[in-house]
Amino acid sequence: MIAVIADDFTGAAELGGIGLRHGLVTEVSSVVPSDTKAGLLVIAADTRSISEASAIGDMFRITRELQRLQPEWIYKKADSVLRGHVVAELRVHLEVLGFQRALLVPANPGLGRAIVDGHYFVNGVAVDETSFASDPEFPVRSSDVRKMLHASGVEVKKSFEALPATGIIVGEAASMDDLRRWAERVEPGTLLAGASGFFSSLLERRKGVVLYVSGTTFDSSRARIRQLYEEGGPVLYMPATPDEGWIGEAVVLLRRGKLIVAVGAVAEGMSALQLRTSMALVIGRLLREVSVGELIIEGGSTAYAILETAGLHRFVPQEELAQGIVRMAVPDVPGLHVTVKPGSYNWPESIRY
Repeated sequence: MIAVIADDFTGAAELGGIGLRHGLVTEVSSVVPSDTKAGLLVIAADTRSISEASAIGDMFRITRELQRLQPEWIYKKADSVLRGHVVAELRVHLEVLGFQRALLVPANPGLGRAIVDGHYFVNGVAVDETSFASDPEFPVRSSDVRKMLHASGVEVKKSFEALPATGIIVGEAASMDDLRRWAERVEPGTLLAGASGFFSSLLERRKGVVLYVSGTTFDSSRARIRQLYEEGGPVLYMPATPDEGWIGEAVVLLRRGKLIVAVGAVAEGMSALQLRTSMALVIGRLLREVSVGELIIEGGSTAYAILETAGLHRFVPQEELAQGIVRMAVPDVPGLHVTVKPGSYNWPESIRY
């Protein structure tokens, strides 16, 4: 069970919605239950509306009570523009949980909220020049993140920088990729905190090894994959006849956590059926070699060929990520989920290459 401690009710409900989107049985509660069967338990506190001293007391109690449920990990939902008693509450959680370090990633690029070079921006405007400056309880008077937190000893870091072993670290983020980089760098013994975007990225990472397969000829998908390939992303273009060297490289990349397989140059005279068959055989081989948590396929004919070749015949829909894009469990392979998308449809925000 994953536990979330939110400092207001709307934030709790928001993360509950994210849990549903990721297929988790979710419970939102204003008290810590004595027991729960939820995969995601979100505790909605109201500490943003009370004094700091009262907030500290409430967070001590909530954190201790949650500990008794032995959650897999605890996430602290903080306000995305750092209103509330953020640092004081984080210090409480660190003390009760016995952790030495907290990673706070409050920016939410998907909503236009970014931290760049230590300063907070909303849709490109310094946060203290927006309506947040006139918030009735926590007016934002500076875009400097350290000043926004009203606390000393907080460090601000970029996603590629080494983290100190102790203290509260604020992670800068200006894009969804930044959030994913932070999620990939999480280490045991670190309290994770921030807004909904970071939490969603953490759940994406939790899904395990991800294999994307693109069998579409639509330009928008091919262009996105090409861009990622040129940026050094985990993309392998499949040749007309993949040899053992190519398959070996694919296995290595996949074992690192993610691989995107796309159609490369097509041999002259090769039919669409031959191409799908070749891709299906290759993907079937990869699924035998590596335990995959998420198999994501675009292109209906490609999906059918791959699943038939892999011997996967039964699927239980879990989530409709967008119209026509469905994530399904595979009863015969515990832990495997398959998501399929027509080639002409756009991927939803919850799934990105």
